[in-house]
Amino acid sequence: MTIRRALLLGHRWLGLTLGLVLLLLGVTGSILSFQREIDAALNPQLFRPSGPANPDLNYAAILKLAEQATGRTPGSIRPPDDVWPVWVVSPPRMRGTPPGPNAYLDPATGTLLGERDGRGSFIGVTRQLHEALLLRDWGGHEAVGWLGVLLLLFALSGIWLWWPRGGSLGAALVTVRRRPTVVLNLDLHRVIGIWMAVVLAVVALSGTAIVFPGWFRPLLGVAAPAQPSPAPPRRDPMTVNADAAVTAALAHLPGQVATGLLLPSRGRQAWQVTLRPADGSAEVRARSFVTIDPWTGAVTEERGPRTRSLSEEILAMQRWLHGGALLGWPGRLLVFASGIAMPVLFVTGLAAWLLRRRNRRRLAVPQGRTA
Repeated sequence: MTIRRALLLGHRWLGLTLGLVLLLLGVTGSILSFQREIDAALNPQLFRPSGPANPDLNYAAILKLAEQATGRTPGSIRPPDDVWPVWVVSPPRMRGTPPGPNAYLDPATGTLLGERDGRGSFIGVTRQLHEALLLRDWGGHEAVGWLGVLLLLFALSGIWLWWPRGGSLGAALVTVRRRPTVVLNLDLHRVIGIWMAVVLAVVALSGTAIVFPGWFRPLLGVAAPAQPSPAPPRRDPMTVNADAAVTAALAHLPGQVATGLLLPSRGRQAWQVTLRPADGSAEVRARSFVTIDPWTGAVTEERGPRTRSLSEEILAMQRWLHGGALLGWPGRLLVFASGIAMPVLFVTGLAAWLLRRRNRRRLAVPQGRTA
């Protein structure tokens, strides 16, 4: 058996047996490439402010209002932006316990627009499907990682099988014959597959790196992240509030925009501010992490492009590459298109296989015998 024949058989039968699962991952990935826009459109009551943002409603004021409105201690806060023009306050994340509901506050008045547990929303369920097939407690996350490996093999083998032997490369990129039907489906499968193959390969590789970063650290020469030793707890009142922490982080990294703030907790007695470049994509919401001492306001740690090696930065950016946000709107549209291509590839591949099977059966009927 030749290499080409082996690849063809593997491509065909794995596609037929696992195509529906890959289809599900592709469609959910397409949705998640525009998850915040879709979420805001489906839940306008949570994301529609009553007017322009009130400059007096800063981080500290919103945190206080959120605690008063919900009766819960906040754990993190996300400021308004163009897609979600409201304050989003989340409870602390406790290991082993499900997260509580998020609170959405009007930036104009500080009033509570609503609360919800995002896991039960359309986008929340879509994310759980995409990340773990709703089987996170039963190895679903790892299964999705292995499916990413399979998708990468599909994309690479598809390029190999498509590559024209002696024909015109340009014609092979666009030629779709309408007759017979089996040829139509094969040509659609090949043309759509080759146009999406590189995008699917990048999506598959980045998704695998997200699930199995330990595979890639030795290849890139990146050491496993060290667990910092917890500092001795201090009991005296913290003197640096949320606004001072964000101001200190922005002063430390000029030209950045704050995208979130993690509050001090028992396990980490520090403020942590996430930032992105002001001229970068708004969807790349965490390029840098700056830790602020809550008693002195000093920067105690910075993690980001300035402190990471090139290899560490490549690994850190896989999250934003996977959804296309790293390349802005063009990247997100390409990822969206590649996900939508998955059901088309499955249907055309299945149709071609069924039509070929039917034709072989017809040819196997002896001459003069009717079906």
